[in-house]
Amino acid sequence: MMNCSNRITQRALILIAAIVVSIATHATPTTDGDTIAHALDEVSVVSFYRTNLRNTGTTLSRKDITLQNKGQEPSFIIARMPSVFAYSDTGNEYGYSYFRMRGIDQSRINITLDGMPLNDGEDMGVYFSNFPDLLSSMHSIKVENGANIDNNGAAGYAGSVNFESIDLLRDTTSSAYAGYGSFNTLKVGAEYNTGRKGKFAGHFKVTHQQSDGYRENAYNNSQSVFIKLGYYINERHKIDLLSFVGQSRNGMAWIGSTAETIATNPRANGCSKEEIDHYIQNINKLQYQGFYGERTSLTASLYYNYADGYYTFDTDNYMRLVYDPTWQTTGEIVRYDQRFHYIGGNVAAKFRLKPFVITTGINASTFNRRHIGSNNLQEDILWDNTGYKNDVSIFVKGTYSYRSLTVGANVQYRYADFTYRGDLPFTPVCWNFLNWSANARWRLNDAHSVYASATQTHREPTRSDMFGGEENYTTLYTTQAESVIDCEVGYNIDLKNFTANINLYYMDFSNELILSGAIGSNGQPIHTNAANSYRTGVELSAQYYPIKGLRLVNNSSYSVNQVQHNDITLTHVLSPSWIVNQEIGYTIAGFDVGIVMNYRSSMYFDLANQYRIDDSLRFNLSLGYTYRNITAGIYINNVFDERSYANGMMGATGPLYFISAPRNFFVDVRVRF
Repeated sequence: MMNCSNRITQRALILIAAIVVSIATHATPTTDGDTIAHALDEVSVVSFYRTNLRNTGTTLSRKDITLQNKGQEPSFIIARMPSVFAYSDTGNEYGYSYFRMRGIDQSRINITLDGMPLNDGEDMGVYFSNFPDLLSSMHSIKVENGANIDNNGAAGYAGSVNFESIDLLRDTTSSAYAGYGSFNTLKVGAEYNTGRKGKFAGHFKVTHQQSDGYRENAYNNSQSVFIKLGYYINERHKIDLLSFVGQSRNGMAWIGSTAETIATNPRANGCSKEEIDHYIQNINKLQYQGFYGERTSLTASLYYNYADGYYTFDTDNYMRLVYDPTWQTTGEIVRYDQRFHYIGGNVAAKFRLKPFVITTGINASTFNRRHIGSNNLQEDILWDNTGYKNDVSIFVKGTYSYRSLTVGANVQYRYADFTYRGDLPFTPVCWNFLNWSANARWRLNDAHSVYASATQTHREPTRSDMFGGEENYTTLYTTQAESVIDCEVGYNIDLKNFTANINLYYMDFSNELILSGAIGSNGQPIHTNAANSYRTGVELSAQYYPIKGLRLVNNSSYSVNQVQHNDITLTHVLSPSWIVNQEIGYTIAGFDVGIVMNYRSSMYFDLANQYRIDDSLRFNLSLGYTYRNITAGIYINNVFDERSYANGMMGATGPLYFISAPRNFFVDVRVRF
């Protein structure tokens, strides 16, 4: 079976590569210079795959990103959107951070960069710590709530986050920037954008950033280089080459602390000083975009994602805090080495045959990661194994428009398999999924519209789910896929100074892999299958500009998240009912002031629903001034110095908590040229 699946994936990748090369060498020239902006914008990769009639997503522009970007991890910018909250191991916004959408963790959220999957192939994780200052090279971020299927990489169970890299034609300003803040947080960097020079354009960026973190030994020290080059074959066809290299060194902080310890030392870190990591990640992508006449557009790409690094694990510390408080000292420090290669490609074409729009595409990838464990006692290898994952999907979707009504349908076939080479024999596992969606939008007039949609998608378990949170295979816990049917209805209003979207959803799961509240010895959360569960709620996104310069932005949600486990009805772990983000901002004569209020209601962090994190209300303040080509800003987080927990986990004798940082600041200066 695996030989067959490898041939399927290899042939799909060879086909995609052949299409990329063929298109690049046979693109038909055109001399219509006025069509370049229209044509190439039409095949923007983020929008290419997304013709979502629900319109439940929120797009952050480059201006929005630049105003909010202090070098923090993207999780905390994404967390301003409806139904999203973020937290970190370190207590502040640097180092390892995570976000949850509709209470679902990011291994179940499809995350891409220009259509290239950022979720790894085995555990579907995305560690933004490995992508230092990614935001400075982004043109937009599209955050879309709800299940979706026309994607590459991890299944979009809760939704998707689509990063779109710098637009070489429009984002032509160059700059240098520097900032410093609490906990010895530092960021310095520079970007140079050439604009279009004949047939070429380029973006070059280098960044260094560091932070001690709020919790002890939770530091981050990282550097990155981001390069994007564009070659314009003619006015409707171009080739982009993107390359990113990031290096990150961290003090680990993935174990919480007891409430008693935090009361004595708020900065206490459950991990020991012996626990550190060092990773290097490199992503590369070659992409073609083209517009054929007025009816056909196409994208084709090849990508290679590589990561290499290690983290260390204090066995005594973990066993006493998380598993057995009577554990006897061994002095063992285990080193977990990991190295992965992720190769893939995709091709998609869009046809506009009024009143129809049809999009079809194929995605294929192959992934392998080697896991090596060694200790400091005998200085020998504890394990050496490799996981292999192949993924192929084909989708077709179409929309039909008649007057004010647009209806659409989408079908995707997806094949995935996993095998393992290690100490014990392992029978390869494969999954075949047929996913679908149907949707409709009715425009009542130019300003008002309503929509409805239904989507079913499936998802295979991660390697960590199958192995029970262990790096080395001993027992196969599950291979069962989970599925969800997501039904949504909503209303949009779009006026000159007021826009809003209200969305109601109901997500019905089968065999959902739910969080148990425990953490495996590899640092991954442990999941367990639940036969029946659901999530339902309402989301609001609104922007109001009552007078010139004044902005009021609200992104809020209310949800009910229930799971039937062992004949008992419980609330999903880490799924708050209320999330409210309210922003008030005013800009005048170069000055900008903004206040953001974030409220998150209480949430359980164990499956038995015995322990919960209290609700949290925090205010952040930003002040900025722009004079000619210089912008200076000061950001104060947690203005009223609220003491709160951001996350929790179950320990050997009870709950362990992750505290959020007290009041802290960051000051930066940006010079544009």
